[in-house]
Amino acid sequence: MGAEGQGERLWFLDWLRVLAVLGVFVFHTLRPFDDGDWHVKNAKTSEGISIGIAFLGLWGLAFFFMISGCAAWLALRWRAAPQFLRERSLRLLVPFVVAYVLLSPLQYFIEEHHKGRSTASFFGDVQTFFSDLGGDAPLWLRDTYHLWFLVYLIQFAVLGLPLFLLLRGKTDWIARRCRRRGSILLLAVPLVPVHLLLLAAPGPEHGWGEFVFFFDFFVVGYLVMSDERLLAAVRRDAVPGLLLGAGAFLLGVVTGIIEFLDGWWPDPGYSWAYLWYSPLITLAVWGWLVAILGLGLRAPALQRPLPPTLARAAMPYFIVHQPVILAIAYFVVTWDAGIGPKYAVLLPAAFAVSALLAWLLSSVPGVSQLFGVKKTLNRI
Repeated sequence: MGAEGQGERLWFLDWLRVLAVLGVFVFHTLRPFDDGDWHVKNAKTSEGISIGIAFLGLWGLAFFFMISGCAAWLALRWRAAPQFLRERSLRLLVPFVVAYVLLSPLQYFIEEHHKGRSTASFFGDVQTFFSDLGGDAPLWLRDTYHLWFLVYLIQFAVLGLPLFLLLRGKTDWIARRCRRRGSILLLAVPLVPVHLLLLAAPGPEHGWGEFVFFFDFFVVGYLVMSDERLLAAVRRDAVPGLLLGAGAFLLGVVTGIIEFLDGWWPDPGYSWAYLWYSPLITLAVWGWLVAILGLGLRAPALQRPLPPTLARAAMPYFIVHQPVILAIAYFVVTWDAGIGPKYAVLLPAAFAVSALLAWLLSSVPGVSQLFGVKKTLNRI
């Protein structure tokens, strides 16, 4: 699965992708215990976990999309535009359809029973689920659960393709302006007004404002990979990126961003507070992305091949992990115990079950392709 660069294999991207999947897994195991609404919730929540969720959510998903943009560049190096779209369909659209049909009804059943909104049998809730699938743009379907990420990526591949083709061989102007230390961080500057204008746009959860926010980082991932000088600048500026990301996040925490986001995420809108926090979010996210990607480029441990079993299981693991977490958390949150003991059971149990299922799904010929596993692992 080695990501092939110009004369070298970019193993660090494969490792970062796997680490991103594990990060999403940890993020979702914490969700039953934070202050926000989720599919399964513990009666008692933790403010500390809520801060951790805010921190991980701030840049973690954007990092996932940036890595996907990097992968888009690698895929386009070896394929013409029609081949690229076909490959993205096989790797994204097919797994999404399979997972949506098989796993979203299960998550719907767990959530509806946990929240007391249904007393129907599993098959009764499945029938209810499929009775009305229409949802709001840009997801287009309702109750996609964690699969919204794949819906975004499918659309990003289509929308980004013309832009990617336009950018080919035209990054010299940007690269020349990123030669000085810290200058790669200036790529966040044009994103600040875009996000300020659009991120608070009214709409449903995972609406157009968020869509544009993540699409920007998807494109930036492609851009950074498309020019060796930009990639070198990211490697060089890992520490300045860390300082920017940590500084902007801490400044946000000190000025009340956690409390702001608690009320803002369910009902986004424009306000004086938003004018302060939106630029901080963009700067913090880009700082952390540069830091993590730059450290990935530097880390010797990430410059070696990813074990084939791990490479094959990454996408199936992402697909199955949340239903597994919900199924186990459904019972764990009812126990008469503190958050610590509950999490000490939920985390390893969900990890083990998800890993076993991912290994099985990635090992069966024919079935593995339905869950996004490539037939060969020599290229993205």
